Amino acid sequence: MICPHCRRNRRQRERTGHTCSHCRKVFALDPKVEPGRLHDLKFRELVAKSAPDGLRITVEQLYWMNERRLYRFPTGQERSGSVTAGTVLGVLTVVTASLAVGIGGLAHLLLGLPALFFGWRSYRQFRNSGRYRPPQPFRHSITLTTFRQRVVPRWLRVYGSLPDGLVDGAPSAAAFARPKDPRVVVLCELPGVVAFLRANGFAERHGVLLLQEPEQVPDGLPVVLVRDLSLAALVRAVELRAQFTGHRVVDCGLLPRSVEPPARMVRLRDASRPRQEPSAALADSRAWQRLPEKERDWLCDGWSSPLIALPPVKLMALLDKAVERALAAPPVAAAPPVALTKATSPAERPAESAAETRRRAERIGFLTWPQAVPAPRAASDAPAPHPKDGGR
Repeated sequence: MICPHCRRNRRQRERTGHTCSHCRKVFALDPKVEPGRLHDLKFRELVAKSAPDGLRITVEQLYWMNERRLYRFPTGQERSGSVTAGTVLGVLTVVTASLAVGIGGLAHLLLGLPALFFGWRSYRQFRNSGRYRPPQPFRHSITLTTFRQRVVPRWLRVYGSLPDGLVDGAPSAAAFARPKDPRVVVLCELPGVVAFLRANGFAERHGVLLLQEPEQVPDGLPVVLVRDLSLAALVRAVELRAQFTGHRVVDCGLLPRSVEPPARMVRLRDASRPRQEPSAALADSRAWQRLPEKERDWLCDGWSSPLIALPPVKLMALLDKAVERALAAPPVAAAPPVALTKATSPAERPAESAAETRRRAERIGFLTWPQAVPAPRAASDAPAPHPKDGGR
């Protein structure tokens, strides 16, 4: 590990007690002691990489960035075996067996067991080279609780404060003034995402109202609905859409196709839970019906992707675009329905435009709409006879 003070590479026995043997200064993190395989320089580098250009991130986002750093994302659909690995193991099998036969005696038995093991592994590699490995969920190296309890407090004990760009939580909603004339409501029930938005002054920068409770949404404003990617999150989104009748609702979330390999996205799955089916409201929604069957099965099998696990720059860009879409969309006009009963006279019915009349005629079978017949021309307007006709 490189000492953050003297920048010398120190081995583990040369940095016991979190103290460099060269400069005798104390550092915060030892990758062999603290979880997460972080040291002081890597900690600062990860914060600077995750929070460029004045962006501020939370401890939870730093945890996810470190987990992404330690995880090997698949580059595509992987196979369970490899012809190359099978060939290498086959060569080891032949070499080990030849040595066992040539030496003989007790070494014959000692080398025979590795030869059998290499041969069995070589056979498995060749057999599985044509089989695709099922997708595996994201594996955590440590939990968020462990990261909060062991990594962050250790840093604060040594340095007294977190690096620039990293905040532990965010001010509460009471610390922010409500915008006088909000243009959009951003409804986010995810505490981690709300803390990230408040830490960066998202509501003040866009002039929006950031809320966590659906009951606090005022009437008449477009709503940006921030959600995770899961079956439960989609069910909740459909419920909120039904609740916000008369509002322009913009969905701000991920789709299953956006987290498929080779995308470096966090894909989680609770294998202990049985397969779930969508609710009746979700199954009847247009958003669910537009999803391909493969993506619907992916959600029903328990797969999910948390929005907070996105890199902070991408998460902020996703939220910025959602607010821009809500501002650019025309307002939803809730016109009262007109009841046409038997007692309604033609004079009481609303007048329709020429375009509506044409569309109604086409629906009942007219292929063309009749045009006005031109008036007959007067005798003085008749064309003069051609000379070849002899004046006839």
